[in-house]
Amino acid sequence: MRTIKKEMGNIFRRFVYICGFALIITVITGPVFQIIDGLNNTQIAFIAVCSVAAALSSLVFLSSKELHGAAWWGRELLCVLINMAVTLPLTHHAGLWHTTNGMMLVTLLIIVIAFGNHLIEFLFDMKTASQLNRKIRNLR
Repeated sequence: MRTIKKEMGNIFRRFVYICGFALIITVITGPVFQIIDGLNNTQIAFIAVCSVAAALSSLVFLSSKELHGAAWWGRELLCVLINMAVTLPLTHHAGLWHTTNGMMLVTLLIIVIAFGNHLIEFLFDMKTASQLNRKIRNLR
């Protein structure tokens, strides 16, 4: 039960980061690449739904043992494919892209956010490791 609560907290944290990144990047890159002029409420809602799906897709990384090499990359590929399968049709339906360039930008956005999320997770892990090391030093 404790693991489920912790993972739900992680999913919520990922959702906030992913949704924030997606909105910021969309607002900045949309006009620059002349894909969209602005966001309406429906489009923001679709981005939020895609962010929930992306946060939930990170559950593929749950494992009883630590993932290394091919196992990690295989799950990363599966996670990105899940995100593309959900995000591309929804963002197209919401009117966030209509051209191949728009689709390529959304695909790039998915990949950048996926690896950006891993970077944030890594930084959180580094912070936790630093705190644990400090506690171990204090015990000595």
